[in-house]
Amino acid sequence: MLSNTSTLKTSLHLLLLLSFFSGQAQEIIAEEGSFVVDNTNKIIIWNNQGFDTRATTFTFNRTFKVVDTEAISSVSNPVAVEGDLGTYTLYRTKLPIVHLQINQDVEDDVKRFGDFSYYDFESFLKSGVGIEHRGNLSLTFPKKSYDLEFWLDAIRKESKDLQFKGMRSDDDWILDALYNEPLRIRSTIAAELWLKISMPNYIQKESKAKSGFKVRYVEVFKNGIYLGVYALSEPVDRKLLELKANEGKIVHGELFKAAAYEGGPSFKKSPEYDNLFPHWAGFEMKFPLVNYKAHWNDLAKFVDLVVNANDANFSAQVGQHLDIDNAINYFLLVNLLRATDNLGKNYYLAKYDTNEPYFFVPWDLDGVLGVIQEGKRIPTTNDVLSNGLFDRLLSVNPNGYRNQLKARWHALRQKEFSEKELLHQVEKMYSKFNSEKVYEREFGLWKNTYSQEEDFEYLTSWIKNRLVYLDTYFEGL
Repeated sequence: MLSNTSTLKTSLHLLLLLSFFSGQAQEIIAEEGSFVVDNTNKIIIWNNQGFDTRATTFTFNRTFKVVDTEAISSVSNPVAVEGDLGTYTLYRTKLPIVHLQINQDVEDDVKRFGDFSYYDFESFLKSGVGIEHRGNLSLTFPKKSYDLEFWLDAIRKESKDLQFKGMRSDDDWILDALYNEPLRIRSTIAAELWLKISMPNYIQKESKAKSGFKVRYVEVFKNGIYLGVYALSEPVDRKLLELKANEGKIVHGELFKAAAYEGGPSFKKSPEYDNLFPHWAGFEMKFPLVNYKAHWNDLAKFVDLVVNANDANFSAQVGQHLDIDNAINYFLLVNLLRATDNLGKNYYLAKYDTNEPYFFVPWDLDGVLGVIQEGKRIPTTNDVLSNGLFDRLLSVNPNGYRNQLKARWHALRQKEFSEKELLHQVEKMYSKFNSEKVYEREFGLWKNTYSQEEDFEYLTSWIKNRLVYLDTYFEGL
């Protein structure tokens, strides 16, 4: 098993290499963990910020000679290098490198033990890890996503925490393959947008609480074979949201995943519940399970209020059960993105403490911005998405809900939802992946239906048309 290390680089290591001079630099030795040599695809991915471009030889465990010395003048240029097994293409990347080493077949229902390494400019981490495939539809894709749980060893499987730059310290992590995203940027833009517009209403009590998960792009290898660009992301759990822990049998914070289309997550059905089971009406209880029993009491009351209460009771009580400001933000985000799969499934409901309201946390934001979950284009821009809860809020209009919704839309359109800002985020990520040859590597492995130029034009046009329609809709409320 690999031991866990975390080494902060000093300024003397910023080049990530050792240089030997005899009049001019000839050989560069890449630092451990900063590269992976893929003998199958004949490529080398190397994480570095720069080096002496007079070099004629690189050492990545073994020696490679530069074929075209002019190509190394720019970090964005792929470089042909000759090794003992033939000619390889050397790519220099600014993204962290993740390498998974596992000697068993990875499955989707049990974690297999392997080794994990992570390298960026500031740290090099190694750990044992439990690996399994994740997802439902994504299991059918050739490029697989992974659930990771860091372990001390393969026998005890005792968990350990790792921390990546700008993210939390935890033992559970996700590597999202992004295979069904034509430009590999939609879900990341959506997740970051939610963090910009939403803040936990209990942030004064829990300063570390987040309203959603963070994402960081990485380059992933498995057993020395390049798999492409992935999104390393935090899972949604009690720790991320800083929910109050239960005290014995007394339940404080709660967390539920909208996991299936069974009527509960869409607020269309309110069946009887049984606390002996962790699933109810399409929800899955994630926290807490006290003595292996769920706690559906409060959520069932909320769903029943939406589904069965008369207008007067709904209007009087909904604010006790639901964080209205959070619900408004979620409704606007889902409709801006046209996230067709995120109102009857693919979100979390949570509450911070006893007698606190429930709030939404988005999840699986891949079928958005003009595509659906399979990555297929859906050019529709002229509709509004809703469910039983938001239908009732709009029709009953408790405490001037429609005016609140309209005012929030206007406020967001001045900044986070402005056409200028949205297109800037798209263009920034698209340009980065283009200039740094991420698309060249990614689509060299995983063929796209359209060129990235066509997908970029489609996405930007779709955003403009969607904003025009939604402006008209909210103005008419």
